[in-house]
Amino acid sequence: MTQKIASVREGLRQLAAATPFETSLFVKDIVSGDTFEHNAATRTPAASMIKLFILWTLFEAADANKLSLDETYAYKESDRVEGGMLHMVRAGAQLRLEDIALLMLAVSDNTAANILIDRLGIGAINAAIEKIGSKETVLGRKFMDFEAKKQGRDNFTSARDLANVLERIQAHGGRMLDMLSVQKNIPKLPAKFPFEDADDLEAIIAHKTGELPGREHDAGILFHRSDTPVIVAALTGDIPNRLAGCAFCADAGKIVYDAFAPSKA
Repeated sequence: MTQKIASVREGLRQLAAATPFETSLFVKDIVSGDTFEHNAATRTPAASMIKLFILWTLFEAADANKLSLDETYAYKESDRVEGGMLHMVRAGAQLRLEDIALLMLAVSDNTAANILIDRLGIGAINAAIEKIGSKETVLGRKFMDFEAKKQGRDNFTSARDLANVLERIQAHGGRMLDMLSVQKNIPKLPAKFPFEDADDLEAIIAHKTGELPGREHDAGILFHRSDTPVIVAALTGDIPNRLAGCAFCADAGKIVYDAFAPSKA
């Protein structure tokens, strides 16, 4: 075990022990293969974290020439659901699948996610999830489909599964990492990183956030543009308020950042 991961383990164990609500953590130093896990296999409502698996399925299909990321989609009035930006776009807009994926990630657009779910198919997305071995993850419904939720169909994942797909995204590189690096929701994992402007974070972390009532999640790859990337997933549940969940993720992110920052010996 390296000194860096030993430092992370001690810091995160103390943080988890001092936190009075549900938490799940997974950290992996990709270079050494060393990991830290805390409730990492616990299945939890995914919120927007499931969008990482939609992204992976989209690019896997593109790599297999099953579709083109330049394929255009004519945005319809009936596509609109709350969350993000597309519900404010006028019907008739012509969007590439790549553009839709970017909106799904950067501003966690639910309309964009639903368009991609329809294009790929729930069955194909779940098959891709099963193929990479993310055992606690399932896409059970589209976003804002409350009737499906009443019927018991929902979206779930775990910290370990998120780390699994993120490691594959890191290995794939390219456009997926670019999309994750422009995440606009930053009060969680990177909140305590040293930066002057939010755009500075593009070179430091590629990540995806998610939130539901009682839950705040964040998972990503620190130092993704360097030769020493580190995967971090921080999930919460039964939080007393939104700020408490964000603070936990921020504290977890700072512990990992401090241990693995490139300036560290």
